[in-house]
Amino acid sequence: MKINTGKPCGSSNHKECPPMLACDVAESRSTGCEIIEFDTTGFERIVVLRDLRLTIPVEADIKLPSFATDIKEIRKNVHLTQCKATRIIGTDEKARRTVNLFVEGFVHKNIQFVEDCHGFVKDFIVNVPFRCFHTVELKTPASPAFASNKNSTNNELRELAPNKMEADRCNFGSQTEELFNEPIECKLDEAKINQWDIIRNFDNWGRFNKITEKMSITLDLRLTQKQLVKTITKSDY
Repeated sequence: MKINTGKPCGSSNHKECPPMLACDVAESRSTGCEIIEFDTTGFERIVVLRDLRLTIPVEADIKLPSFATDIKEIRKNVHLTQCKATRIIGTDEKARRTVNLFVEGFVHKNIQFVEDCHGFVKDFIVNVPFRCFHTVELKTPASPAFASNKNSTNNELRELAPNKMEADRCNFGSQTEELFNEPIECKLDEAKINQWDIIRNFDNWGRFNKITEKMSITLDLRLTQKQLVKTITKSDY
């Protein structure tokens, strides 16, 4: 038997979700395919579901690599590692207008400081993580979210065995279904940081090596989704 030595999803260094692993490729036979056309009019476009502003309070303790006499400058950049809107399965109005928003990231800081009156300016780079989870009501409803059924035991078809006393274990069927929903995309439009620094842990010469930062991080986000927009014809009037 071939041993599957692949790593589970999420444990590798892939930036994107890797394809599903297979132990072998089966021999198969297939014929031509049947085509059924749908009378669909319209076009797909990106629809704005909600523009929103998040305010995240963060407190962080930063320890410098050496004692400093003064902070010259702190450069800050906001990076998001996650901005995901999860859906509620359903086609009703509440399900289409409600999402759970998960936002995570960090503030990348370059702290420039000096150690004495005639010293060189040194750099210390540190990341300050933050996160926010919240339920969001959409201004424009998302497309209905449909559930899939990939388990063959949910809709299993069994036949009576030749002895008419039990199910035939050698013949069976099933029906599975996968419905592919358009994801809700999240985009960062603007980031602002209001910050207050408190220096601590002084030595005998008045130098310090710890900073307590109190930040208010404001993020302007836009949630969008690709939706089918029907074209209005004369018969619609």
